[in-house]
Amino acid sequence: MAIWKLTNDHKKNVVERQFWTKDGLTVIKDECYRWGVFSTESDERPEVDLDNPDGWEQFGQEQDWDMEEMMDGCWVEWTWPDDMDEEERQRVEELWNEDSFEAMENDGWYNDDTEHWIYGPLRLTNEETGEEFVGKDPY
Repeated sequence: MAIWKLTNDHKKNVVERQFWTKDGLTVIKDECYRWGVFSTESDERPEVDLDNPDGWEQFGQEQDWDMEEMMDGCWVEWTWPDDMDEEERQRVEELWNEDSFEAMENDGWYNDDTEHWIYGPLRLTNEETGEEFVGKDPY
C-alpha cells in the first residue's frame, strides 16, 4: 500500500478554521499557513481535483486523509457574532494569545469543529515511487 502526500503548490494557501462555542455564541478563528501536508494510504491514486478551483477540505472526501503538519503560520483572522461586543472580542483574543486551547477551554469555550482547507493548485506525491502530479496554475 502506497502513502500519498497532498500539499499546496503555492505558499500561504492553507487555512485551519476552528469553531469555538460558549453560551450560544460561536466564534471562528482562521489561521493561515504557508504550507500544509496531508496523507493517506491507498493502492490506487486518490481522486483529488488537483486544479482545486474551490478549495479542498480533508473531511468529506471518499479517501480518509490525515493532516500531517501545517508550517509557518502567517496570519490569524477572527469572525465574530454580530451581538458580541468589542470588549468580549478582545478578551477572547487575549485568551487565545495567552495559552490558546487550554485558556479558551478553562473559560468555558469548547471547540465544536476544526477544518483544514487548501487553496490553489495541489501537488500529489506517491511517497513510494516519488511520482508527482500537479494541478494547473490558473494564473
